[in-house]
Amino acid sequence: MTEQQGFVRSSFSKDATKLGISILQTAKQPDKIFQHGRYFGIPGNTKLQQECIERIMDTPTVQNLLANRPSSMWPDLEQMAAMPKGSLGWCVQLRLQKLGLSFLVNQSPVPESQEEFVISRSVRLHEIHHTILGLPITVAGEAAATAFYASTGSEPFDIGILSSWMLRGAYAPSERRLIWDGIGFGIAVGQTVPELFSPRWEDGWERLIIDWQNELGITQLLKTSPFKDDFVNIYGLSL
Repeated sequence: MTEQQGFVRSSFSKDATKLGISILQTAKQPDKIFQHGRYFGIPGNTKLQQECIERIMDTPTVQNLLANRPSSMWPDLEQMAAMPKGSLGWCVQLRLQKLGLSFLVNQSPVPESQEEFVISRSVRLHEIHHTILGLPITVAGEAAATAFYASTGSEPFDIGILSSWMLRGAYAPSERRLIWDGIGFGIAVGQTVPELFSPRWEDGWERLIIDWQNELGITQLLKTSPFKDDFVNIYGLSL
């Protein structure tokens, strides 16, 4: 084995160990994911991750969106709250208020590069995806969302995070059943909807959330959700 090969193997081993630490610590203390998950970016910096992203961005629906970007300017929380009850904007602001995530609607300069646009939009869309799919603010809800991302994109970054949620049941057996039900639900959604990046959510804040769900073809599937009671309790809407 050459010196260079030894260095590559050593670096890989160190990175794998760091990633394992993030997976284990996040599974043990999911409420501290921003502290423990500092090594989740390791698989996100791999060539394999980049290849997965390129495949997704090369799909016709995503290409169409990138060629005609929706506005990056979101309504503020007060404007969303004034939208019709049951609309996308109205539901999103309820979720953001509950999470205390007002920074997502703070207006900033529109990203110029395609990569910046994709990254910033992906971060914001996570909350829209949770809202559309009726996923709660729990490990099981995050497991469902991550399972959807992992099953549709196969990105190493998402699979690394999903590993933590899968392992959570070892630390909290009482949560295990719902976590795995959530993972199954996320995968089921992924079998119906190939991705949730290309819908032009920003052009339809005042559209009823049920209209969005109908357009995606997930109305009946949502009735099988292990979180349907949470959806009713948070938004006062039935699935």
